Amino acid sequence: MISPTIEITAVKPQNRIASLDILRGFALLGIAMVNILGFNASFFDFGGFYSQLPDPSQVHFYEVFIGLFADKFIFLFSFLFGYGIWIQYHRFTVKQGHFYAFFIRRMGFLLLFGMAHVLFLWAGDILIPYAIAGMIVLALRKFSNTMLLTLAAFFYFFVIFWLTISVWIPLPNALSSTCPECMGQAMDVYAHGNYLSVLNLRLIEYSAFIPVNLIYYFPKIMGITLFGFVASRLQLHLKFEQQRRVWLWITCVILAVGCLAYLYYENLVMTIISPESEFLTAAYMLGYEIMNLFLASGYILAILLMCSFKASRLILKPLSYPGRMSLTNYLMQSILFGFLFYGWGLGFFGWQNPAQIEIFAILIFLLEVLTSYFWLQKFEQGPLEHLWKKLSYRNLSRR
Repeated sequence: MISPTIEITAVKPQNRIASLDILRGFALLGIAMVNILGFNASFFDFGGFYSQLPDPSQVHFYEVFIGLFADKFIFLFSFLFGYGIWIQYHRFTVKQGHFYAFFIRRMGFLLLFGMAHVLFLWAGDILIPYAIAGMIVLALRKFSNTMLLTLAAFFYFFVIFWLTISVWIPLPNALSSTCPECMGQAMDVYAHGNYLSVLNLRLIEYSAFIPVNLIYYFPKIMGITLFGFVASRLQLHLKFEQQRRVWLWITCVILAVGCLAYLYYENLVMTIISPESEFLTAAYMLGYEIMNLFLASGYILAILLMCSFKASRLILKPLSYPGRMSLTNYLMQSILFGFLFYGWGLGFFGWQNPAQIEIFAILIFLLEVLTSYFWLQKFEQGPLEHLWKKLSYRNLSRR
């Protein structure tokens, strides 16, 4: 007997978790503000480009901005990715659906979205590592919370172990794909080249960045995804309304530690570790990742805490519209940033005023808020979310 096929329907707006949609929107804003700097400068020497700007005030702006936001919003996005995996798994378990088959298809198509993103738009894709991380979470989904948190910590701090071991054993560089001599070509091709020449250089750039992606970024994304999966198991988003005062103190303490780490971790590392020590880089990265962990966690808790109050939740509600269409808006940002900076568009690549660049990022995000709002008045999902769901559920049947 043929079982009836699963009906392809989006989660109804009234059944969505508003605080998570708001948090996704907030993460999208941060990703836009960080990624736009990546579109304006090549990974061949990203830091070198901004550290050598002719205006010292712009260099200072860049350093402060990167310290407060770089990697923090990838943390948020990765955390929410893991959070969503548990929610999907739980819903399928309750409904006795074929989660394993569904999720493999879902991650497979996410991988294809990521490959298309790299090929057609940008080398700084995060969808490919998410698809791989999702498959690993699928394999680990029945482990205990203690085991998952242990693995999450290992993955998150993996680069520290790598850098420590590399003191004794020669290993590939985990932190740099720097090629300063390639920047001249990047400045010329990205700013003035046609689409095919930009595509060719982007693939070369992506290939050069693979070691950093494999050794540094992917393990970190894997760890944060597991943190999010466990937090979702524990229904973190429901805890705030039950114990607001407790969570207020927790949030304040975590943000305070994060800010102190941001201000002082470099000096602390230099005080503890000799500048000549072979372990200096590992110690520095340990301080950096601890700072990222506390600041990003503080951002997450602050938004969830604000969402537990009706007044502040209404103020933050506009963030939920792009948050409900996060895949569509993430890729749309790449299209708009590519048009702004590359030669096949306006060709502003190499702009030397990061403060002005951030204004454009905010304006583009506001445009996404508006377009998402009007789209969701007629449809329950974004266009790519609908396509992704349809492809994921296709040919699946209920037990």
